[in-house]
Amino acid sequence: MTPRFSIVIPAYNAEAYLQPCLDSIFSQDFPDFEVIVIDDGSTDGTAALLHRYPQAKVIRQENQGMSTARNRGIDEARGEYILFVDSDDLLTDNALAALAPQLAGEDIVGFNCQKLLEPSGEYTCHPSISEPEASDGWTYYNRHRLTPTDIHFVCIWQRAYRRQFLNENNLRFADGILRAEDDLFTTMAMLAAQSLKTITPCLYTYRVHANSITTTVDRRRFDDSLKVQHMLADRFIPLQGIDKTAIYRVLASNYINLFSHRTQSLYGNIDREMSRWINWKQFRTVCITPRHRRLYRLIRLHPALFRLFEHLTR
Repeated sequence: MTPRFSIVIPAYNAEAYLQPCLDSIFSQDFPDFEVIVIDDGSTDGTAALLHRYPQAKVIRQENQGMSTARNRGIDEARGEYILFVDSDDLLTDNALAALAPQLAGEDIVGFNCQKLLEPSGEYTCHPSISEPEASDGWTYYNRHRLTPTDIHFVCIWQRAYRRQFLNENNLRFADGILRAEDDLFTTMAMLAAQSLKTITPCLYTYRVHANSITTTVDRRRFDDSLKVQHMLADRFIPLQGIDKTAIYRVLASNYINLFSHRTQSLYGNIDREMSRWINWKQFRTVCITPRHRRLYRLIRLHPALFRLFEHLTR
C-alpha cells in the first residue's frame, strides 16, 4: 500500500543530532508514512543509533555526499509525497497531520519553517508565507525568489514534492555537488511544476549550530557553487518563452559576489582564478538591470574598482 509520505533523511556522521530528528518524526500523530535513512558512509555511531529504530528503512552506502544520498532516497521512496529532512533538523509536532489534508495532487506544497538557535535554544520564526497561495511553479518563483526571508527560498525541506512529479520530470540532485545543490534542484523543480500551493503552518525546525553546513567555510563547497552557477546559466540563457527576470538577477548577483570583499575575506584574492573561470558573455547577458550592468563594467575594468565602489557605497 502506498504511504502518504516518504521522509528522506541523508545521514553522514550524524550521531550527535540524529536521535532528536528521528524522535520528532516517529512521534507524529499521523501514522501513514515511511522513513528512509541513507547512511552515507558514516564512521561514527550513526549506524549503531539507527539499529534502535527498526521502523526506519536504512540504506548504507559509501560516502558520496548529500546529493547522491537524497537521490537514493527518491529512488527508494514509495510515498505519494516526499519530504526531505536533514539529519540535524526536526519536524514540528503534528506536522504530518497538518500537511496531509492540504494535499490535493499538487506537484509542490510549501509551508513555513522556524529556526532553532543553539546552544541558546531560542526559536525564531519569521514566516515567509503569510497567506495561502496557488499558482504554477515558475510564477511562484518569479514572485518570491528575490524576496528577503528568514529561511532561504531554495531550501528544499520547506516543501513537499509529489513523487510522480519528480520522476516524470527526472528531477534529481546533481551527484557530487556538496553546496548549492538546493539552488539547482529548487529552480528546476519550480520550472517544471504545473501546480504549486503554499500553506501557512510552521511544519519544520531548522537547527542552527556550529557544525551546520551553512555555517562552515570550505573551498570545495565554494567550487561546487560555481559549478551550479554554470549549470543554471547554461540551462536558462538559451531557454525561450519564459520570464527570466528573477533567474537573471540571481545569476548576475552570484557572478558579482565572486569579486566581493566577503569572498576575498573567506577565500583570499581569487580575482585571476575567477576571471579565467567566468564565461563573460553569460555574465553580460544576465546583467539586465542598470545596477548590474554598472557593476559588470567595473569588474571588467578591474575587480579592485568594484570593491572600492562596494566599500564607498556601504
